Formats: sequence, C-alpha cells, structure tokens
Amino acid sequence: MAELSRDHLQGLKVAVTGASGNVGTALLRRLTAPTSGTAEVRGLVRREPPRQAPYTGVRWHLGDLGDTRSEEVLTGFLDGADAVVHLAWALQPGRQPERLHRVNVDGTRRLARAAAAAGVRHFVHMSSLGAYAAGGGDRQVAEDWPTTGIPSSQYSRDKSQAEQVVREVFGAHRGTTLTVVRPTLVLQPEASSEIGRYFLGPLLFGAARLLPGSVAKLLPLPLPSVHVQFVHADDIADALERMLDRRAPGPFNLAAAPVLDADAIARTLGTVRVPVPAIALRTALSAAFHARLVPTEPGWLDLGLQAPALDTARARRLLDWAPFHAGDDVLRQFVAALGRGEGAPGPLLQPAGGPERDPAGDPANTPGPRAD
Repeated sequence: MAELSRDHLQGLKVAVTGASGNVGTALLRRLTAPTSGTAEVRGLVRREPPRQAPYTGVRWHLGDLGDTRSEEVLTGFLDGADAVVHLAWALQPGRQPERLHRVNVDGTRRLARAAAAAGVRHFVHMSSLGAYAAGGGDRQVAEDWPTTGIPSSQYSRDKSQAEQVVREVFGAHRGTTLTVVRPTLVLQPEASSEIGRYFLGPLLFGAARLLPGSVAKLLPLPLPSVHVQFVHADDIADALERMLDRRAPGPFNLAAAPVLDADAIARTLGTVRVPVPAIALRTALSAAFHARLVPTEPGWLDLGLQAPALDTARARRLLDWAPFHAGDDVLRQFVAALGRGEGAPGPLLQPAGGPERDPAGDPANTPGPRAD
C-alpha cells in the first residue's frame, strides 16, 4: 500500500454526516490528526458527542436529515465546505420502513441538493454492498455489477435508491465530483456494542456476549454456500481519505481478504458449524422479528445469503489502497469485543451497560455496520 500524500487535503474543509458512528469515528481519527492537513472538519449529528477524542477538533451541527427542518441546518453545515462525506444511515426501526426511507433516501436527496446548491466540489456517498443485485456465486464482482438491490431487503432497496438519487442530482450538476463507496461489512471492536444493539436486540445481545466462550460452541449457519467479507473501519477511513486527497470519482468496492464461507466463519470463531437450511433460518428469524424478540427484519438474512463478494481491484489501482487488517481477524476481534461488551465514548458507540438509548436509533448519525 502506497503512502498517502495528503497534498490535496491541505486546507480542505470537510463536512461529514454520521460523524459519530462506526465509520465516522474512524474517519475523524484521521481527519483531525495533526498530520492530516485539513483546515476544518464539520460533523452533522442529532446529538452532540462528548468533548473527547475523536470528537475534539470538530465543528458540530445538530440536525436530523429525515426532517425537512434540517434544510436550514444544512445551509450553515455546507457553507464554504470543499467536500462532503455522507455516512449517515438509519438502520432501525426495522418495523417502520417508511421512516427509514424518509431518513435514508429522502435525507440523502435533501443533503445532495443542498451540497449542489452550496457549490461543494466533491461529494462522497457511502453506499454499500447492499446496493448490488443478487448473484456472483464464487466470482467477486466489480463495480459494473447491477445496483438494483435485493428486493426483499429494506436496507438493500434503500441503498439502491439512494445511489440513484446522488447520480441524478450530480449528473445534472457537473461542477461536483461524485464518489460512491460500496464496502462490505464494516466492523471495529469499538462499534461492537452498537452493532449488537441494532441487530440483536436486548435478549440476543446479552446471549451474544457469551461468544466465543464455552456456552456458544455450536453456530447455526445455512446449508447453501455463503461468500462474505469483512473490512475494518480504519481501512475504510484510509480509503475515504485517499478519495478526498485525489478527488477520485467512484464507484469503489472496498473489502478485505479472505472471502469466508460458512465453514471458514465457524473456524474463525472457534465454533462448530451446524448446517441449517436457509429457509429454516429465515423462518426462525421471521418468527422472532414478528414476536418482537429481535429488531432485525428477515431481509437482512436474504442480503447476507444473496449478496456477491467484492472485487477491489479498482480501489487498489486508482487509490493505491490495500486493507491493513485481514477480514477474518476483523471478525474474530469484533466478536471478542462483543462478548466483552466493549464500546467507545459517544451516544452511539457506548459500551454495553451504558445509559439507556433511543431504541429506534439515531437517524441523523446512525452509520451502518456496512453491510455497509
């Protein structure tokens, strides 16, 4: 991996939505470092994070992208900004898809139009593996794979539509470089409790904290072969910084090797795989979701089983990017941190046992573990 020059980061004013989440905090660690050279970093959140690293050195703006009143906030947030990195994404409440669409798709449109009107030169949109259509098999797909999403997944549908939104807005606004980022599942130990809360809910989150201990030696995984990758949030932040420095137009796939099948996932976690038909897993998840035992709607399983693995050759070639962390190590460290209830300062990343949170999530700064 080539060293980052940061030549074009010098004096740059960068506005980041979702700045207090999983990817956002990793990006702040880089942009607020003394070696970054950026002139100013702004963050858009619904609740201002504590005044400690990595949130210091950031000019905070409070607003909810799902609310039309945020348009007034966006005027000040974007005034004089050179680049926008749009990371904000609502994952919950999964039982209110119209609310998620209002934040994720309508909010993206609101932000993109405001950025175009403000004359922002570079717009970096955090999309996802979830924007891709199903398929690929053993093949790792490049950025030309269809981005029509997986229809049964709310997350996938919204990711696909949000990409359409930014292409439409900036296709008609030639003065802005558009970069679209499509990472695989983004993890870091500091985000383990946040991700556990969003996907598992209180009951399963408590049980998952036993992993990878002796109580959880059997792991139900589907019979069909899965092809999943993981990437560390710090490696995503490195790629984002390179995109900003080079003002590189996208799309870019981001993932770390190796591609893991069901058996490899079990080996990585030190568990024994119990083969289960995919339909049985989906039926069980659907029952648990409708019984309100878990907040995760069944479309997430469809996404995990059908989404393709990613070819990252374009990012390696044009950004000189290569992940520092191996994907299996990322998964192993994340699950260990989940078991310990780890987290980090802030309203989103707080560790297990922290103050009570809004169970619906924080629409303005929920990052997405990037399935995204």
